Amino acid sequence: MNIVKRLEEGSGSDSPLQLQQLIRGTSRGDKAAFAALYARTAAKLFGVAIRIVGQREEAEEVLQESFVAIWQRAGDYDAARGSATGWLTTIVRHCAIDHVRRRASRPNSHSASDEMLLSFAASGSTDRGAEMAALQRCLAELDEQPRRAILLAYLYGFTREEISADCAVPLGTVKSWVRRGLERLKRCLDP
Repeated sequence: MNIVKRLEEGSGSDSPLQLQQLIRGTSRGDKAAFAALYARTAAKLFGVAIRIVGQREEAEEVLQESFVAIWQRAGDYDAARGSATGWLTTIVRHCAIDHVRRRASRPNSHSASDEMLLSFAASGSTDRGAEMAALQRCLAELDEQPRRAILLAYLYGFTREEISADCAVPLGTVKSWVRRGLERLKRCLDP
Protein backbone atom coordinates (compact mmCIF):
# COMPACT_ATOMS: atom_id res chain seq x y z
CA MET A 1 0.00 0.00 0.00
CA ASN A 2 1.48 3.35 -0.95
CA ILE A 3 2.00 6.23 1.44
CA VAL A 4 -0.89 8.33 0.16
CA LYS A 5 -3.43 5.53 0.59
CA ARG A 6 -2.15 4.82 4.10
CA LEU A 7 -2.52 8.50 4.98
CA GLU A 8 -6.00 8.71 3.47
CA GLU A 9 -7.09 5.80 5.65
CA GLY A 10 -5.71 7.56 8.73
CA SER A 11 -7.20 10.54 10.46
CA GLY A 12 -8.30 13.57 8.46
CA SER A 13 -6.00 15.93 10.33
CA ASP A 14 -2.50 16.80 9.16
CA SER A 15 -0.34 15.34 11.87
CA PRO A 16 3.36 16.14 11.85
CA LEU A 17 4.06 12.47 11.14
CA GLN A 18 1.79 12.49 8.08
CA LEU A 19 3.50 15.56 6.64
CA GLN A 20 6.90 13.98 7.31
CA GLN A 21 5.82 10.85 5.45
CA LEU A 22 4.59 12.93 2.50
CA ILE A 23 7.89 14.82 2.36
CA ARG A 24 9.79 11.51 2.46
CA GLY A 25 7.60 10.20 -0.36
CA THR A 26 8.25 13.38 -2.32
CA SER A 27 12.00 12.94 -1.82
CA ARG A 28 11.69 9.55 -3.53
CA GLY A 29 9.92 11.15 -6.50
CA ASP A 30 6.44 9.95 -5.50
CA LYS A 31 4.14 12.32 -7.41
CA ALA A 32 1.07 11.22 -5.48
CA ALA A 33 2.79 12.07 -2.18
CA PHE A 34 3.79 15.44 -3.59
CA ALA A 35 0.22 16.11 -4.76
CA ALA A 36 -1.11 15.15 -1.33
CA LEU A 37 1.49 17.39 0.35
CA TYR A 38 0.41 20.25 -1.89
CA ALA A 39 -3.28 19.64 -1.19
CA ARG A 40 -2.73 19.60 2.56
CA THR A 41 -0.41 22.59 2.86
CA ALA A 42 -0.89 24.96 -0.09
CA ALA A 43 -3.61 27.11 1.51
CA LYS A 44 -1.59 27.72 4.66
CA LEU A 45 1.64 28.34 2.74
CA PHE A 46 -0.16 30.70 0.37
CA GLY A 47 -1.14 32.73 3.44
CA VAL A 48 2.53 33.00 4.40
CA ALA A 49 3.46 34.13 0.88
CA ILE A 50 0.72 36.73 0.60
CA ARG A 51 1.60 38.25 3.99
CA ILE A 52 5.18 38.79 2.77
CA VAL A 53 4.68 39.87 -0.85
CA GLY A 54 1.34 41.61 -0.37
CA GLN A 55 -0.19 40.82 -3.78
CA ARG A 56 -2.20 37.77 -4.73
CA GLU A 57 -0.64 37.24 -8.18
CA GLU A 58 2.88 37.51 -6.80
CA ALA A 59 2.01 35.22 -3.90
CA GLU A 60 0.81 32.63 -6.40
CA GLU A 61 4.16 32.86 -8.21
CA VAL A 62 6.01 32.51 -4.90
CA LEU A 63 3.93 29.48 -3.96
CA GLN A 64 4.68 27.82 -7.29
CA GLU A 65 8.39 28.57 -6.95
CA SER A 66 8.29 27.23 -3.39
CA PHE A 67 6.72 23.93 -4.39
CA VAL A 68 9.32 23.48 -7.12
CA ALA A 69 11.97 23.98 -4.41
CA ILE A 70 10.14 21.54 -2.11
CA TRP A 71 10.09 18.93 -4.88
CA GLN A 72 13.79 19.43 -5.56
CA ARG A 73 14.92 19.61 -1.92
CA ALA A 74 12.59 17.17 -0.16
CA GLY A 75 15.57 14.87 0.45
CA ASP A 76 17.16 17.61 2.57
CA TYR A 77 14.35 17.55 5.14
CA ASP A 78 15.50 16.24 8.52
CA ALA A 79 12.77 15.71 11.10
CA ALA A 80 15.39 15.89 13.86
CA ARG A 81 16.11 19.52 12.95
CA GLY A 82 12.50 20.76 12.93
CA SER A 83 8.89 20.14 12.08
CA ALA A 84 7.65 19.49 8.57
CA THR A 85 5.42 22.56 8.75
CA GLY A 86 8.36 24.69 9.87
CA TRP A 87 10.53 23.39 7.03
CA LEU A 88 7.83 24.06 4.43
CA THR A 89 7.12 27.51 5.85
CA THR A 90 10.82 28.37 5.81
CA ILE A 91 11.08 27.51 2.12
CA VAL A 92 8.06 29.68 1.29
CA ARG A 93 9.37 32.50 3.46
CA HIS A 94 12.78 32.44 1.74
CA CYS A 95 11.20 32.36 -1.74
CA ALA A 96 8.90 35.26 -0.82
CA ILE A 97 11.74 37.36 0.60
CA ASP A 98 13.84 36.66 -2.51
CA HIS A 99 10.88 37.72 -4.64
CA VAL A 100 10.49 40.98 -2.71
CA ARG A 101 14.22 41.68 -3.03
CA ARG A 102 14.16 41.06 -6.79
CA ARG A 103 11.16 43.35 -7.11
CA ALA A 104 12.86 46.07 -5.04
CA SER A 105 16.02 45.89 -7.14
CA ARG A 106 14.02 46.73 -10.24
CA PRO A 107 12.83 50.26 -10.68
CA ASN A 108 9.21 51.08 -11.15
CA SER A 109 9.78 51.76 -14.82
CA HIS A 110 7.12 54.46 -14.83
CA SER A 111 9.24 56.43 -12.41
CA ALA A 112 12.56 55.62 -14.04
CA SER A 113 13.15 58.48 -16.41
CA ASP A 114 15.30 58.03 -19.48
CA GLU A 115 17.74 60.56 -18.08
CA MET A 116 18.19 58.50 -14.93
CA LEU A 117 18.65 55.32 -16.96
CA LEU A 118 21.15 57.01 -19.27
CA SER A 119 23.10 58.49 -16.38
CA PHE A 120 23.21 55.07 -14.74
CA ALA A 121 24.49 53.55 -17.97
CA ALA A 122 27.09 56.29 -18.26
CA SER A 123 28.35 55.96 -14.71
CA GLY A 124 31.22 53.60 -14.21
CA SER A 125 34.76 53.35 -13.06
CA THR A 126 37.27 55.89 -14.30
CA ASP A 127 39.02 53.13 -16.26
CA ARG A 128 35.90 52.59 -18.31
CA GLY A 129 34.89 56.23 -18.59
CA ALA A 130 35.61 56.48 -22.33
CA GLU A 131 33.66 53.29 -23.06
CA MET A 132 30.72 54.49 -21.01
CA ALA A 133 30.77 57.90 -22.68
CA ALA A 134 30.69 56.18 -26.08
CA LEU A 135 27.81 53.99 -24.93
CA GLN A 136 25.91 57.02 -23.68
CA ARG A 137 26.46 58.81 -27.00
CA CYS A 138 25.26 55.78 -28.97
CA LEU A 139 22.25 55.24 -26.70
CA ALA A 140 21.28 58.88 -27.18
CA GLU A 141 21.10 58.23 -30.94
CA LEU A 142 18.35 55.63 -30.46
CA ASP A 143 14.68 56.53 -30.49
CA GLU A 144 13.15 56.90 -27.02
CA GLN A 145 11.18 53.62 -26.81
CA PRO A 146 13.89 51.29 -28.17
CA ARG A 147 16.45 52.95 -25.88
CA ARG A 148 14.16 52.49 -22.88
CA ALA A 149 13.52 48.83 -23.80
CA ILE A 150 17.24 48.10 -24.08
CA LEU A 151 18.08 49.83 -20.81
CA LEU A 152 15.28 48.13 -18.90
CA ALA A 153 16.28 44.74 -20.31
CA TYR A 154 20.02 44.97 -19.85
CA LEU A 155 20.38 47.20 -16.80
CA TYR A 156 17.49 45.94 -14.72
CA GLY A 157 16.84 42.48 -16.13
CA PHE A 158 13.26 43.10 -17.23
CA THR A 159 11.90 40.39 -19.48
CA ARG A 160 10.58 41.33 -22.88
CA GLU A 161 7.09 40.46 -21.61
CA GLU A 162 7.48 42.92 -18.72
CA ILE A 163 8.71 45.62 -21.09
CA SER A 164 5.78 44.91 -23.40
CA ALA A 165 3.33 45.36 -20.54
CA ASP A 166 5.09 48.47 -19.27
CA CYS A 167 5.18 50.17 -22.66
CA ALA A 168 1.71 48.90 -23.65
CA VAL A 169 2.96 47.52 -26.96
CA PRO A 170 2.91 44.01 -28.47
CA LEU A 171 5.69 41.62 -27.52
CA GLY A 172 6.88 41.48 -31.13
CA THR A 173 7.39 45.23 -31.12
CA VAL A 174 9.60 45.00 -28.03
CA LYS A 175 11.62 42.20 -29.61
CA SER A 176 12.12 44.31 -32.74
CA TRP A 177 13.11 47.37 -30.69
CA VAL A 178 15.70 45.41 -28.77
CA ARG A 179 17.10 43.55 -31.80
CA ARG A 180 17.32 46.61 -34.01
CA GLY A 181 18.53 48.83 -31.18
CA LEU A 182 21.35 46.41 -30.36
CA GLU A 183 22.32 46.28 -34.03
CA ARG A 184 22.51 50.09 -34.12
CA LEU A 185 24.53 50.17 -30.89
CA LYS A 186 26.96 47.62 -32.29
CA ARG A 187 27.44 49.67 -35.49
CA CYS A 188 27.85 52.84 -33.45
CA LEU A 189 30.37 51.33 -31.01
CA ASP A 190 32.38 49.41 -33.62
CA PRO A 191 33.58 52.11 -36.04
